[in-house]
Amino acid sequence: MRSKFLPVVLGLGLSFHAANGQEKIEPAYSIWDVVLGEPVSQVPEAGVGEIACGTAGGPPGEPLASFEDFATCPPEPSGLHEVMFSYDDEQDYIAMALDVQFKFLQGGTSVFAHPVIVSLLVDPAGVVQGRRIVTDDRVSDLDRRNAVTLIRNFKARFGEWSLTCTDIPMKEGEQPVGNQFTHEQCTGTSPDDRTRIAMKATYLRKKGQRALSQETQAVNTGYFESQTRYEEVLLPYAPVTEP
Repeated sequence: MRSKFLPVVLGLGLSFHAANGQEKIEPAYSIWDVVLGEPVSQVPEAGVGEIACGTAGGPPGEPLASFEDFATCPPEPSGLHEVMFSYDDEQDYIAMALDVQFKFLQGGTSVFAHPVIVSLLVDPAGVVQGRRIVTDDRVSDLDRRNAVTLIRNFKARFGEWSLTCTDIPMKEGEQPVGNQFTHEQCTGTSPDDRTRIAMKATYLRKKGQRALSQETQAVNTGYFESQTRYEEVLLPYAPVTEP
């Protein structure tokens, strides 16, 4: 059944349609709307929320007034500047008003229903050369545990990109979480040979992360890594395979 709030949603510039019998709302502007090879000045700032310097896919760094302030952000070894942004949080309130029956864009910024941190990679001339997507660690343990599964969606989306995937052996000090251990790296090239991608998924305990406290034998909540990283860049740049 179509919601009586539909005119309000469309009036705010949000996409609304039915998919598999469910109502679906999409952000006014997402990381997939970014056009690689175009000036960063073309990104519509009215369609996003926070803008800040990126921190290799981590939490936001120095706030920026505009995407055109990208040079404020320290360049990475590649020479590219990472600029993160969040999706416009107005859509969250609309979703609550609609009382939608599916898992909406968590925390305002998500990809395939996974909370993420998204960034643009901008060259010194102000041209967007790439995009970066990293699952957000600042969420509940349940969402963190599911973060490793995002790589499945990326594999499906980019299945025609000549993907090569490798399982990375367990390093010294690492342990599985229960009986599960994932450290997978995939790389690929677009069919037109213009773009390279790299993605990595991990689900493991790092050195020093123990399931139980040695002092109290209580469960150490959150002592694990579960993450998916995705990076796409135009040639001749190469995606970062390890942060």
